[in-house]
Amino acid sequence: MKVLGIDTSTALLSAAVLDDGRLAAESARESLQAGDRRPGRSNHAEGLIPLIEEVLAQAAVDLSSLSLLGVAVGPGSFTGLRIGISTAKGLVYGSDTPMVGVRTLEAVAYRVPPDDGAAFVCPLMDARKGEVYGALYRRTATGFECLIEDTVTAPESLVRQVEAAASAPCVFVGNGARAYADLIARCTGARARITTGDEFPTIASAIARIAEARFRATPETAAEPLTPHYIRPPDAVVGAGRDASR
Repeated sequence: MKVLGIDTSTALLSAAVLDDGRLAAESARESLQAGDRRPGRSNHAEGLIPLIEEVLAQAAVDLSSLSLLGVAVGPGSFTGLRIGISTAKGLVYGSDTPMVGVRTLEAVAYRVPPDDGAAFVCPLMDARKGEVYGALYRRTATGFECLIEDTVTAPESLVRQVEAAASAPCVFVGNGARAYADLIARCTGARARITTGDEFPTIASAIARIAEARFRATPETAAEPLTPHYIRPPDAVVGAGRDASR
């Protein structure tokens, strides 16, 4: 089975190809507008297709030979998620290639390999506005069990929830872990390990593996609507609601 995974949740785009369970290629690239190095100023539309073409070429896999496409559905950058999902739909348009949406936080947790030894994993993404996207997973013999569902909240609130729910040291992984490393250390002391995940496989590779496992177990998953999992409403929607209430 040949599986393409793509992630556009943050400014760090990633794409990966699995070929019969083997990671044949993966690549990540920061996507920023030309001449604009400010955080969050990403240009996913220009960076994604070249990245996909790169990993397909490295894996010697043609788009027409793909068995499955997995794509991040969020949470994350609202614009990035829309571009990722629309690109995925465009890539398979007119073909029978199935698609599976994968939640980003699940994929971030899945990046931590079993041999890492972590019993608990907290994927943490910077949601800006002084908030984080986060969840908590406990490793089991067959994978992960979700203890805290996807949420967006103040960093300290989530870290306190994790500290109360995790009965053993926890790995905090993601750009949110980097952004709030001091707070995590202050709240958890020696019970936490903090990493951006640079030493782990890409989010896209985790998406590909989750999508493949899910599709093999329940093929009807590919028939589910592919829509963004925002958690909180886009700014435009919030603004519209405020205007309507006046």
